[in-house]
Amino acid sequence: MSDRRFLERLRDGARELISARGVAMVNERPIVSFTFDGVPKSAALNAAPALERRGAAGTFYVSRQFCGATVDGQEHYHVDDLRRLVDNGHEIGSLPSRSAPAPSIGAAELTADVEANAEFIRAQFGDLRITTLAFSFGDIDLGTKLKMQGRFAACRSASPGVNAGVADLGALRAEPLYSRSTDAAGVKRLVERCSRPRSWLIFFTRDVDESPSARGCTPALFEHALDAALTMGCRVLPVRNALGCIRFRVQSS
Repeated sequence: MSDRRFLERLRDGARELISARGVAMVNERPIVSFTFDGVPKSAALNAAPALERRGAAGTFYVSRQFCGATVDGQEHYHVDDLRRLVDNGHEIGSLPSRSAPAPSIGAAELTADVEANAEFIRAQFGDLRITTLAFSFGDIDLGTKLKMQGRFAACRSASPGVNAGVADLGALRAEPLYSRSTDAAGVKRLVERCSRPRSWLIFFTRDVDESPSARGCTPALFEHALDAALTMGCRVLPVRNALGCIRFRVQSS
């Protein structure tokens, strides 16, 4: 190996070490989380009740600009939808409101945007604490990651894979749950990969509709993923709740 290549590898390793916010996972029982970006109304009306019927809850990443809006033909949440989600134990997280990927916005603009999102949530729910964030488009750079992981208990990326052994709380891995790119067999394979100790699979989607968008899924596919997780003995938890389980040993239930 050349000296130059050796130095590049050292530099890359140091960058990864500095940027990672790794936590050694201790959960004996695998975890699956279902997350919804932007909260189209169909996610609140179709996915949330499906979770509740099974005694579970999800994480709904809210962007203030989508409140009452119709975007690309998709009707999004109203404040009453958020109240129902909160009342039924679901987590409300933050999704930056800017339509551009985070690295192109800049840390200062992103921070201001996240603050405005928090103010919007506080105006509706008082002291409701927002502890997790999903990066818009799942797109991040080192500066953005460092800034946001210092502000939130965890940040979800769109980097594919199962969080296993060690979870980077600044960029949690997640898998898309899109009807146009996966099917029941593919979902089952993903859950099987997660069904072992010290594993955590996070799904993300947007709408949950009989005619879903390119970034959404059908209710049937969603319920298949949910039932597969439960059948294989996984705990189905919002991201917020899963954070405690991966850090502290809890009695299996």
